Amino acid sequence: MTADEDLKRRAAQIRDLLLSSRLKEALELIQMQMAGVSDWAVTSRYEDINRSYQYMLQYFGQGSPDEHRAELYHQLVRRSLLLNDDVLQARMQAQSMLLYYQHLRSRITRTETIEGIRLVLESFTDTGDTAAHERAIGIMFELIWTNGQWTTQDSASLLELIESPLVIEDDSALAVSAVTLSLLERFDPLKCLFLCQAAQNLSMTVSIRALTGLAVALSGYSDIMPYFPEVSSRITLLADEPGISQRMLKVQMALLQCRETKEIERRMREDIIPTMLRNPKLGDLMREELERDGASPDWTEWVQKSEVKDKLLQMSELQMEGADVYMSTFSNLKSYPFFREIHNWFRIFSMDQPDVKNAFGSDGAPAIMGKSMLSNYIFCNSDKYSFALTFSSIPQEQRDFLTGQMTDEALEAIKDTESHPSPTDVVETYQARQYAHDLYRFFNLFSRRHEFRNPFDSNLNLLTDSTLSPLLKADDSQKTIASWLLGKNYFDEAAQAYILMEQGAHPYSTDYRFYQQMGYALQRTQHYKEALESYKRADILGPDNGWTLRHTAQCYRLIGKPESALELLLQAEKLDTDNLSLQIQIGDCLVDLKRYDDALTRFFKVDYLKPDYPKAWRAIAWCAFLASRTDRAKEYYSKLLAGKPTGNDCLNAGHTWLVDGDIQRAVSLYRQSRDKLGAETFESEFEKDREILMEKGIREQDFPLLLDLI
Repeated sequence: MTADEDLKRRAAQIRDLLLSSRLKEALELIQMQMAGVSDWAVTSRYEDINRSYQYMLQYFGQGSPDEHRAELYHQLVRRSLLLNDDVLQARMQAQSMLLYYQHLRSRITRTETIEGIRLVLESFTDTGDTAAHERAIGIMFELIWTNGQWTTQDSASLLELIESPLVIEDDSALAVSAVTLSLLERFDPLKCLFLCQAAQNLSMTVSIRALTGLAVALSGYSDIMPYFPEVSSRITLLADEPGISQRMLKVQMALLQCRETKEIERRMREDIIPTMLRNPKLGDLMREELERDGASPDWTEWVQKSEVKDKLLQMSELQMEGADVYMSTFSNLKSYPFFREIHNWFRIFSMDQPDVKNAFGSDGAPAIMGKSMLSNYIFCNSDKYSFALTFSSIPQEQRDFLTGQMTDEALEAIKDTESHPSPTDVVETYQARQYAHDLYRFFNLFSRRHEFRNPFDSNLNLLTDSTLSPLLKADDSQKTIASWLLGKNYFDEAAQAYILMEQGAHPYSTDYRFYQQMGYALQRTQHYKEALESYKRADILGPDNGWTLRHTAQCYRLIGKPESALELLLQAEKLDTDNLSLQIQIGDCLVDLKRYDDALTRFFKVDYLKPDYPKAWRAIAWCAFLASRTDRAKEYYSKLLAGKPTGNDCLNAGHTWLVDGDIQRAVSLYRQSRDKLGAETFESEFEKDREILMEKGIREQDFPLLLDLI
């Protein structure tokens, strides 16, 4: 274990002791951690906390009454939590090679202040001194990011900077990102309060970044928030500000959608892009499309092929949902020197940035392309910089070719944006997504990303965060989040969201669909009895609903009450006589009740009405096996085996041939099942059927021999 790791481990141990109300042990470890710390301010704070606690213990031991004792203890824990971070920083500051401490040592040697930086930034509009501006924002980011525990003066100075009408919006937004990164490094109540104030900034961009900062930073501090009630109170007040709850919902949805990025990246890399590139003529066809007016017939034919068209539609649908479909495209374009500077990951795309200006210039076709990127909401800022840097590195001939083909289209896009600006609500949604994607790229692609706490490793579901949930108190916010969680199969969180809505008497909880959704989430998390209660309420609010009846029946079956399930399914049948899936459900219930002939009647009906339906074949085969009609079971298992059998199909077919006395065929099928399911799952599934096989005449002493033979 390295020295850094050892210090961090001890700091985490101290934190755990403090949160477990073991203050004496925590203070002893803090004293051990302080070995070698020469900062007088840190050592004096420790001595003050320790002395106060010793006095408290002394008074308590003497039996002295003190109505403020609990409050004082609470304050001592709070102060110790902050001191713990200061001690860790003091110990690592001297020699740690982590990026944060390298920049911290650089900041200590600087003479610049936030006040001085503000003056430089305010003068940029007049002077146009790009070099001075670039240097100033780099220093500003470092000063904010590595500043430990703030004073009220630190907070006031930065607030003055971001609210200055002379500082451009991009610089104010970058400052807010620096505060967020600093807060992720260590907790500071004043930085939290600053972000609350920044969330009310007149700039939409600054406000969205501040709200996002609160979300990603506080996700890691929920356990210590009870010791900093001023933060919770300020957030509650913030929720009452007009428009904040609606804006926070957009931030929340953007962060939740980032959960899907890894899976989308995998699908893009392994499925969608390979499918689109599968045609060997693709390169030639694309060149033809660029070199002449009108669509290439070959290209059009290729696009219209169902497989390719399906992948294009999938990509379009994901993009419409707000999913990050370009992570895989741009992930390999973050190795430019530009991205070695940490603050550049958080910058808003600007045509004035030197690398961008070098790529696109200030006029002509390249500049038009750059301006079209500027107004594009599909790509996040980080990816726009990647595009610009890539563009500047390709040969001039290819640059001219690309700009020549794209200029007219880019001009039209710019004109359309200028003449038909997007509604504020839409712009807020896109900006929240862009910033979430910028953050996601930094924490997952930055060369030294492993030195940072990645907030995207948390679920970032703010409804379950008692500190931030007030920012989502609007009725539509809770419903939107719950629906998204349910639709994306996060059933545990969805169930929790619906329960919270019910407890809060949400208006939607008077709708039968609310209890359908709540019941479904509970059912998928195997809370069958609770799901039944929800479905019963759904039935009261919306009686005679086939969906409700079918899912209520499923829960009854799962808790071992097939009679109740069958009764409900027969009610559902009256509402939907042609539903074949319902016929199979009824048949399954009849199988549970060992009414095999009645069940087969249902299954054969489905097979007649829908030939070549493997689900019906599977039901008939298993029911026939249970009814000891092995000839019919073998007939239908043979159909399944001729197609694409599952591991369970092979297992159940093996049972059929085993009971029929064909051990050799049974063993062959069992081996196929084991190959498909895996040895452990196969043995588990086989064991579940042991009792049935014994009822069919298989002797218990034969099982070990059979398994060894397999």
